[in-house]
Amino acid sequence: MMTQMRQMSKAIFVIVGLAFIGLIVFEWGAGGAGGPDSTVGKVNGQKLSFNEYNELYKQLYENERAAKPDGQIDDRQLEQLKNQVWEQFIQRVLLTEQMENLNIAVTDSEVVYQIMNYPMDQIKQNPSLQTNGIFDMQKYRAALNDPNIPWGQIEAFYRQQIPYSKLQNLITSSVRISPSEVKDEFIRKNVKAKVEYLSIMASLFQTGIEVSDDELLAYYNEHKEEYKQEEMRDLAYVIFEVKPTKNDTTILFDEFDAIKERLDLGEDFATIALELSEDPSAAQNNGDLGYFDRGSMVTPFSDAAFAAKVGEIVGPIKTQFGYHLIKIEDKKKEKGVEKVKASHILLKITAGNSTRFAQEDLAKSFAKDAEEIGWDEAATQGGYEIKTTGNFEERSGFIPGFQRNPAITHFAFTKDEGDISTAFSIDRGYVVFKLNGIREKGYRTFEEQKNFVTNKVRLLKAKDRARAYAEPLAEKIKSGMDFKQIAESDTSNKVKYDVTPMFSLNQTISGGVGRSAEFAATAFTLEVGEVSNLVETDFGFYYEKLLEKTAFDSVAFNVQQTAISARLLNQKRSIVFADWMKNLKDAADIEDNRKAFNIY
Repeated sequence: MMTQMRQMSKAIFVIVGLAFIGLIVFEWGAGGAGGPDSTVGKVNGQKLSFNEYNELYKQLYENERAAKPDGQIDDRQLEQLKNQVWEQFIQRVLLTEQMENLNIAVTDSEVVYQIMNYPMDQIKQNPSLQTNGIFDMQKYRAALNDPNIPWGQIEAFYRQQIPYSKLQNLITSSVRISPSEVKDEFIRKNVKAKVEYLSIMASLFQTGIEVSDDELLAYYNEHKEEYKQEEMRDLAYVIFEVKPTKNDTTILFDEFDAIKERLDLGEDFATIALELSEDPSAAQNNGDLGYFDRGSMVTPFSDAAFAAKVGEIVGPIKTQFGYHLIKIEDKKKEKGVEKVKASHILLKITAGNSTRFAQEDLAKSFAKDAEEIGWDEAATQGGYEIKTTGNFEERSGFIPGFQRNPAITHFAFTKDEGDISTAFSIDRGYVVFKLNGIREKGYRTFEEQKNFVTNKVRLLKAKDRARAYAEPLAEKIKSGMDFKQIAESDTSNKVKYDVTPMFSLNQTISGGVGRSAEFAATAFTLEVGEVSNLVETDFGFYYEKLLEKTAFDSVAFNVQQTAISARLLNQKRSIVFADWMKNLKDAADIEDNRKAFNIY
């Protein structure tokens, strides 16, 4: 019990440390020790000096590292921490100003009440304060007298957070959720419908459609606002991949030999799997895969498992996931199908530190050479392949070839053309960038969008054909002709018949319709047996006939409406507060000098 309390104490130090960061800025006051020349930025005249920024960053870094099991933080996370310090400073200055203007404060009794009655989620999750896995308020209140828990820091956390809660409640106090909104939300998720339908899709009418450049240009000009683009950047890069070597493989097999020795000495397979296996599911199942047939596992794994005897340990067996040590627990036949019950320990080959350090050194050396003798010359001398990302926008956060990486994005949009980066750490190894080009804000050109516009105009023409084909079907439908019979009588095979499964309003409809608001909304306006008019969607047309619709369950609604209302209210409050905060920030006088300190 005491050990668990100490562990909880350590965790709480991390939690409240994050909150404590925000207090430091305002205790230091404006400007700090660095003086005017060391000002990283200002928010409405409130200064953040480099020394203050650095202390905040170090505090955040230490808390982040303490919160990670391996203590490792990569370059992308470091970049996020840097931005987090700056954004936190902006928010706290602006929110503190608002709290002062509105005379928002916190009393001692409020702090005590919150601590007594509303423990933090991290505290609730501590096993020592739970009974049968459920948070126990009596144990929590008994722990209030435990000196091993840093209640002073917890108090500081609440004292800091309560005014923000008050401010948020004040800003969002006018937000309301109407009974109709609650009912509509319940219906969207719980009331279901089933329809049969005829589809006449535009894709079946595209053959032989021709479009002229004049038509394409006219469409482009009419929809030019759709082709607006923000400033874009293009990066050239060289990757220094970190791949496992022969020596890394040898080390892995040595680990398996060590595991086998432990098993020979009588250690439990499941215990070792929980400790060492790199299969994420091992944390829940201790490596136990249960019973499986031959087709349930990849071939090398199945072959080894089914060839071995019960009680035998085989491996390591190589698969696409890594190397497996497999223990055969049992075998049986179930309805004539042979099954094996097995456990496994999965280890993956990873590049050793020496391999990683060597590639990091090469990347850093290349970055230095590129600065000194030029990018192209350094790549030529080193025999490195240069690749490019192509143009991308900052807002999307997506970098071709690198997905989302705030650190790389920040380099791209804060540097000048021709600038060369340091070595960035990525999953594949290391990469060095050069800012290849800057494309100013404006419109994508007609030539760039020509393929897209061509497809769009062709689709519109095809939809016109599909509409002309679909409209005459209304007479057959009104006459009461069976939907399936209408489709079967269509000799051109342009009309398709199908039946949906039961679906709700906010659900993707399987069977070919997909997510279509027009289709779903139409279905729920019909009475059972009623047929719709022609329904237009983005890609074609439908006629629908409602076959079945579940009744509104008033009992279930009465049970759920309080929870639904609370959820909708929280969602709407969050949106309102976020919009208010954005407007506050847009109106603020913010001076960002981080570039001068190379800490962006």
